[in-house]
Amino acid sequence: MSEKILTARIFTNDFNRIIAATKSFAGTSSIRKCHTYIKLEFCAEDQRVTAIAVDGYRLAVEHSVIDRCENDFVAYVKPNIRLPKNQYATLSLEENEAVIRCGDFMFGYSQPEADKFLWREAIPADDPTLRLGFNGNYLLSALQAAKVSIGGSFKDPVVLEFRNNLTPVILRTNKDDIKMVLPIRIKD
Repeated sequence: MSEKILTARIFTNDFNRIIAATKSFAGTSSIRKCHTYIKLEFCAEDQRVTAIAVDGYRLAVEHSVIDRCENDFVAYVKPNIRLPKNQYATLSLEENEAVIRCGDFMFGYSQPEADKFLWREAIPADDPTLRLGFNGNYLLSALQAAKVSIGGSFKDPVVLEFRNNLTPVILRTNKDDIKMVLPIRIKD
């Protein structure tokens, strides 16, 4: 007797966004094969999908609404996947394969051994003591400049100094070399 086929339907632009937002966090190690995939948790009650990628040092979580999902299920996809824009795709979990159908094509992934990583428990549950908002482009350019400052790699740490939510954050690559980014006001 075959297992029930679990399916979800998602707009491809949403699917591509959650994959793009998590793919650089997927691992490359062969020790934990499931960490080389992006884990997709489909929730029928909320009609949304959660994409999770982890490499042992970093974690990325991204959410999206889905068009249709009747049962909760988990599927793993490779981080290099990109679907055509402005279409709907159906992702099915069929026995031990995640199968994606979109337009005139179909492809799939054999599923790795289930991940025991409880990602929700890795996120601190207590309230943050300090929240800062930044223009993403300014913060990224400061981090890129800090990488140049330490010779093009991050073998030496970049130290971030926070004082309060209104003063600039200092990115320090040694005692004298700094990059500074002003925070923006955020609404609570």
